[in-house]
Amino acid sequence: MKPTWFKSAGRLYLPIPALEILIILGVISFITAVCMMIFRNVHAVSDDIYETFVYPGSTTFWWKWIADKTSY
Repeated sequence: MKPTWFKSAGRLYLPIPALEILIILGVISFITAVCMMIFRNVHAVSDDIYETFVYPGSTTFWWKWIADKTSY
């Protein structure tokens, strides 16, 4: 039996238990902190885009993969 942490709603995944809501809030706070750090230290728009893609891009990719595998 596979765990069901998320409910699929079209292209979105809605969390079911309270623990997953905390995980999503952690992901959002991590991405916000990384973006603030990047925007504070970088001065060119191309550098912002290049450095912003690495952390938030990979974090949202893994969150989407986990939500896809644990949804019904």
